[in-house]
Amino acid sequence: MCLYCAAGKILVTQSERIHRATYEYAWYNIEPRAAKKLMLIMLCSKKSLHITAGKTFPMTMATLCNLMKTSAGYVSVLLANQN
Repeated sequence: MCLYCAAGKILVTQSERIHRATYEYAWYNIEPRAAKKLMLIMLCSKKSLHITAGKTFPMTMATLCNLMKTSAGYVSVLLANQN
């Protein structure tokens, strides 16, 4: 799970970097055909990519932290009720 969440965070970060890099590129210095392709890349990369678990929630480190906190809470309740 940790591996998938780390890979998911890297994927989100890199997809955001692609969008930022195409936005900051000097498109006005290249030929119009290449500028149109660059604009298409920027539009496609506008929505960041992410790995999901069953199309329910994104697999990021924040998700992993929330899962660990919730699991620890359940374990603590179960241990308290065991006595």
